[in-house]
Amino acid sequence: MNRLEAIASLIDKCETLADIGTDHGYIAEMALKDNLCKKVIATDINKGPLKSAVNHLTKIGFSNLVDFRLGSGLTVINENEVDCAVIAGMGGELIAKILEDSKNISKSINSFVLQAMTNVDVLRRYLYDNGYTISEEIIVKELHHYYFIIKAVNKASVCEDDIYYEISKYLLDKKDNLLLEFIKKTIEVNNKILINLNNSTKQNNPLKINELKNKNLKLNKLILEYNVNI
Repeated sequence: MNRLEAIASLIDKCETLADIGTDHGYIAEMALKDNLCKKVIATDINKGPLKSAVNHLTKIGFSNLVDFRLGSGLTVINENEVDCAVIAGMGGELIAKILEDSKNISKSINSFVLQAMTNVDVLRRYLYDNGYTISEEIIVKELHHYYFIIKAVNKASVCEDDIYYEISKYLLDKKDNLLLEFIKKTIEVNNKILINLNNSTKQNNPLKINELKNKNLKLNKLILEYNVNI
């Protein structure tokens, strides 16, 4: 399963889907082909990508099922207009900002499929802190990069430990093999950073060193828990 397939697999069957930052319109295409929705609102902040989506979806005969809108994030969506929204291919901070900047809209949407290219920990923290539950997650690996696709619903939840901002609690509980690989890779990267910090003379290094050491302790503990009852 690739990144786009994973995103599509988490879309709830619904009347209207919003594809925020549609780019070429591939998610809209997949959702309509799989009968996941009856209509798509495809948005983009830039004219170029939106035009590409118009051209692509018109070519394959779906333009009559798509409402194309130029604008930023959820600002071009009305309250209670959308059942499910996909926000993918952006940084975690930007996705969190999109949700925050249009809270009246985001709180009227039943479920979100979110895929952060970077800073997924920032996105998970925002979700936990703002009344969302991560109901499902998928991890995929393309080349050397790991992508996390999050399904979030409007229901409050509590994060038991800060480590679950960085490491998916859902995938950990499922004992996902690719997540285990990701955890080991994260420890390896942290160890390389620790070596560089120990060789540096900057005054703030002791704090950073301590932070990374504590994080690695938690990550190693997760690996131990991971291997229980396998």
